Amino acid sequence: MCLPERPIFVPDAHGAHIDGGNTRTDDWVGPLGNNPQVFGSSTLSAYMFWEEATKDSHVLVSLACSSDPVYFCLAALDSETLKPIAQWSAPNHHAVSIYWQVVDGRVTIPTQEGFIVDLEFVKGTDGTGSFNLVREIDLSNIMTQNSIIAIVGYTGDGNLWFSTTPVPLLGLDGPNTTTVGYVQTDNTVHTILLQDEIVENGMAINNNAVYLVTGPAGKKNHADASGGFYAFLAGTDGITTAYNETYSAGSGMKAGGLSRGSGSTVSLIGQKYVAITDNADTQINLVVYHQVEELPEGKPAQVCSHPLFEPNASANEACLTTYSDDNKYTAVIPNGYNSPWSFGGESEINGPQNNLSVMAPGATRIDISDDGTCSFVWDLPVRVTMSTLSTGSGLFYIYTQDYELANQGEYVWYVVAYEFQSGEEVWRAKMGSGGVYNTGISAIQLGPNGRIYEGIDGGVAWMQDSA
Repeated sequence: MCLPERPIFVPDAHGAHIDGGNTRTDDWVGPLGNNPQVFGSSTLSAYMFWEEATKDSHVLVSLACSSDPVYFCLAALDSETLKPIAQWSAPNHHAVSIYWQVVDGRVTIPTQEGFIVDLEFVKGTDGTGSFNLVREIDLSNIMTQNSIIAIVGYTGDGNLWFSTTPVPLLGLDGPNTTTVGYVQTDNTVHTILLQDEIVENGMAINNNAVYLVTGPAGKKNHADASGGFYAFLAGTDGITTAYNETYSAGSGMKAGGLSRGSGSTVSLIGQKYVAITDNADTQINLVVYHQVEELPEGKPAQVCSHPLFEPNASANEACLTTYSDDNKYTAVIPNGYNSPWSFGGESEINGPQNNLSVMAPGATRIDISDDGTCSFVWDLPVRVTMSTLSTGSGLFYIYTQDYELANQGEYVWYVVAYEFQSGEEVWRAKMGSGGVYNTGISAIQLGPNGRIYEGIDGGVAWMQDSA
């Protein structure tokens, strides 16, 4: 059953997790399970940024251009075949973060060296094309040593926001300091420092507000620590902190974890709420806050929280999938406890990094009422790294594998679709076998052509109904 269309945020952006609110929800109609067929491309795409205006022509993507060291390039791919039309990489710079922003064909990319670039794709009449540099901003002079610009994005008022981090995942020995700032249209820069806090995941933007989660570092990194959740605005003379909340960051990384604090990118839930998962020691929680424009005067920003998964087998290292309709707000959270994360470079393509059977199961739906009550709806006993929702089909999709075969060292990967309202399985179909179909750093997502895509170690695989 179809669902009402997803909320549109300002600006109407695309990013690593579908939109500027990181909802992982699309209005595209996903496959319905009518004898689905599997296709693929060897193009190593990390994330796709599908836009309505160009969906029949091309799609902008981040390409995995190098695995040692890791960095990404920008490319335009043919919408049908996913063959490259044009490609761009920053001269003398390296894009090591995939938290880009795309608005009306304009791509904003941060680099390791402290630059932010804006590019536009121009397609020629002969089917080829090129990227034009629209804006380049040098922020290297305000960067703390051994940090990178990790996240960028324009707000509705035209300011370009950014956040730096030492990013332990890249092996940088950083100063445990995060710089948050924005660049005005006249290139004036405003910044603040968050001491002993690091950014480990993406931010969300709606209208003029920026939402950011940090993990503890330095002196704040200890047992039973707290992380920070911030809402920022551009004030009359610099950055205004609309609110600064703390959440439980626990005592360390969980088994299979990557983040010291929250493992979730910040996700908007409709126009009212914004959410993360915490990193509490025994059992993590979904934590829900008011968006700035919906925060009642004199009230705390936090709305409610709800425990997730089984005690001592509870973690999250993925973006939530969120949706809102008729004063009901929803988040689905995957359990990442003991995940065998893989970022490539393993000597054996079919090695144990593919084995999802070692993970704790769970993909839990929590609803938040209009008056701010969190309640459990359903839980799927599946092992999954990321999910996505199609309002066009009313189906919730995951990418997973056969549990019994994985226990025996055979890795068979499936797309599975569930009815979003009930959580009941509707169909499943095999995508492929072996480590080449491992998800790597990418995530399942829908396209405008009835397809569902998954970036895999061998390129991109997709599934679509038979004609």
